[in-house]
Amino acid sequence: MPSKNTAASMFGGAGGRGSRASVASLEGLRNVMRNDTERDSAPIAPAAAALTAATAAAPAAPADDKQTLRGLNDRLSGYLDRVRQLQEENRDLQKQIDDILAKRKAPEGRNWDEVQKPLDDLKKKIKDITMDNAKLLLQIDNTKLANDDFKNKLDDEKKARKELEKDVDDLKKVIEDTKLNREQTQKEIDLVKDEVSRLEQEHKDEVDALRQKIKDSEVKVEIDSQNSNLAEVVNSIRAQYDKLAQKNLKETEDWYKSKFDTIKVEEAQNVEALQSGKTELKDQLREKQTLEIQIQSSLSTIRNLEETLRITKAEYGQRLAPLNQVILGLEAELKEVRSQVEQQVETNKNLLCVKMKLEAEINNYQQLIYGMTADNDR
Repeated sequence: MPSKNTAASMFGGAGGRGSRASVASLEGLRNVMRNDTERDSAPIAPAAAALTAATAAAPAAPADDKQTLRGLNDRLSGYLDRVRQLQEENRDLQKQIDDILAKRKAPEGRNWDEVQKPLDDLKKKIKDITMDNAKLLLQIDNTKLANDDFKNKLDDEKKARKELEKDVDDLKKVIEDTKLNREQTQKEIDLVKDEVSRLEQEHKDEVDALRQKIKDSEVKVEIDSQNSNLAEVVNSIRAQYDKLAQKNLKETEDWYKSKFDTIKVEEAQNVEALQSGKTELKDQLREKQTLEIQIQSSLSTIRNLEETLRITKAEYGQRLAPLNQVILGLEAELKEVRSQVEQQVETNKNLLCVKMKLEAEINNYQQLIYGMTADNDR
């Protein structure tokens, strides 16, 4: 039967299954266990390096084998207890995770569909409000454009009114000038008539005086000519003067008549233009008044629309304020749940790493115990 102090080959190590290590004696095993005890608080190093370093240790007395095995059993028992404890904690954590997931899926938990439904309704209302606001803004823009058009028309009408007023003033001046010319012409006609009357009277007076002189004259003139007659000569001269006076009077009357006709035609044209200007001015004033009424109506409509828009914004702002608070609360709660889940996942990962390390150590110790048992059997 081989000696207890002979070397044995075993498999183990924290690096996983398949790591090979050599132990020359039980003293070397004790040194390995001591090194493992010192490394409990730190990450587990590969066991192959520790067991290789123990090959140089001196042989120990057979009396220490039982103590070594006892310590090894105690340490293994402690590791097994730790493994059971970690498994229980892992089961508790898994149960908590399952409870959380069950609450999410269970009917008595939070129903995200019911939460999403009012959110969808709110989104729809917000969309409708946005469309209404867009329509109101479009109406306001159209009203502003119409108002600008009315203002432009009003400006054009004001310019046309000023031009008409200017034309009316010019027509008034023309009428005044025509009246002055008419009065002046009438005065000239009166003067000419007076002059004609004076000339006729002078001519009549001269003829009467000449007749009186001829009548009073005692001079007798003998004329050899049988056909000569002073009365005929005077009558001939008188006829010539009358004919000339009538001709001049007729020409004067014709000229003044033509002048009066021209003045009357011009006056009628001016009066007609004045009446047309007055009518057009009245129409322009009436259209201006209509445009002013339309502008006032448009301004009133704009003010009403702006007031309606302001009230609508305030009303929907008040409605959306609590809903925004609810949304923020739900987002915060969702963020907290995600953080808890991530933290739980990280904890599970850490526990899984610890479990794998413990399984590796247990496997290592099982290999050591198996090697020691085989050595004792030999």
